[in-house]
Amino acid sequence: MKIAVVGGGFTGLACALSLVESGVEVILYEEENTLGGLAGGVVEKDWKWSLEYFYHHAFTNDKEVIDLAKKVGVKPLIKKPITTGFINKKELQLDSPISVLKFSELSIVGRLRMGAGLALLKLIPNGLFLEKYRVAELLPRIIGKEGYVVIWEKLLKAKFGPFANKVNMAWFWARVAKRTKNLVYFEGGFQNLANKTGEKITGMGGKIFLRKPVEKINKQENGKWIIGKEEFDGVLVTTPAPVMEKLLGKKIEFPDLDYLWGQTVILQLKERVIPSYWMNILENNWPFLVLVEHTNLIDKKYYGNNRIVYLGNYLPEGHKQLKMSKEALVSAYLPYLRKINKHFKKAWIKNVLVFRKPFAQPVFPVNYSKEISKIKSPVRGLYLANMSMVYPFDRGTNYAVKMGVAVAVGILRDLK
Repeated sequence: MKIAVVGGGFTGLACALSLVESGVEVILYEEENTLGGLAGGVVEKDWKWSLEYFYHHAFTNDKEVIDLAKKVGVKPLIKKPITTGFINKKELQLDSPISVLKFSELSIVGRLRMGAGLALLKLIPNGLFLEKYRVAELLPRIIGKEGYVVIWEKLLKAKFGPFANKVNMAWFWARVAKRTKNLVYFEGGFQNLANKTGEKITGMGGKIFLRKPVEKINKQENGKWIIGKEEFDGVLVTTPAPVMEKLLGKKIEFPDLDYLWGQTVILQLKERVIPSYWMNILENNWPFLVLVEHTNLIDKKYYGNNRIVYLGNYLPEGHKQLKMSKEALVSAYLPYLRKINKHFKKAWIKNVLVFRKPFAQPVFPVNYSKEISKIKSPVRGLYLANMSMVYPFDRGTNYAVKMGVAVAVGILRDLK
């Protein structure tokens, strides 16, 4: 059996590895010059480790990606970072029941109500039944209006922008239920994990073609699939739905979802900006929604002894920031960085990187489970898997790996 995998993100990698382990001939096509997809990264001069284009970590209960790392010889590192919120010129810890009870921007009653509501969501084993509600309508009733207005409404609007009122409550439940206090990172970075997985695949006889965009996928009358001059028994396509349709040359049965671009401005700095790892911005009308100081999670010695800070955004198509140069973005962000750290100086900045990707964040509407596509398409030998299909969980490397393994199981069952 011979299978094509289109896309070298972690869904494609996990599927390809599972297939070659079962003796299947696999060719993986990736249009970029590196593997990893949205979890891929860059290595600058004098760095020992790669850095993700878009900030990444795993949770300690992310079994699938941790197992993959162990299988390919990459060490998982367990870290205990601090998460905070920036509100009214203050940075306040907000990552545990105790920190919620101490959160001074809420009244005592508001803290107790929010803490109880979040605890309730954490206890629900499967919150898919909540998908018939929108976050904006149900969450205030669960955690209290004060906690919703002061914290969660701001985060929802900052992340989803014009789509904030569309997001369903099952998505929010999954975010709360999945989170762990301790985080996991991988030795060498997620790019190292992707590379090692690729090496494992090729070491077992699989083929990986980088810088090899697939332009067309055709099905022959004999039931075989053609990519270029190669013939396959089956094809897995891991791209977003609009790209899938272009490759296949026809409309496919996929929900009509809204998507947001992902954008990160990465600052390579001389000085530390904040004491925490992750800071949610709990202010209105800020130009970025989160500040992640990566080197408060991972030692700066791996990055040429520079401090590494992400300024992250999810942005709708056509947003003005998507057209701005890195110099313009830095100028727009500087006044806000000084609000966070009054000592911040432009002279601290040694280098700036900007990364943007479309289809980075799907927006899940109410009752999405009734629309979600099947991994196995109606056409024999064609399989579809992307981040819109890990619902109700959010896009994430662990679910990409889990889905890739599930696709491999299906291919072996259907085609062998």
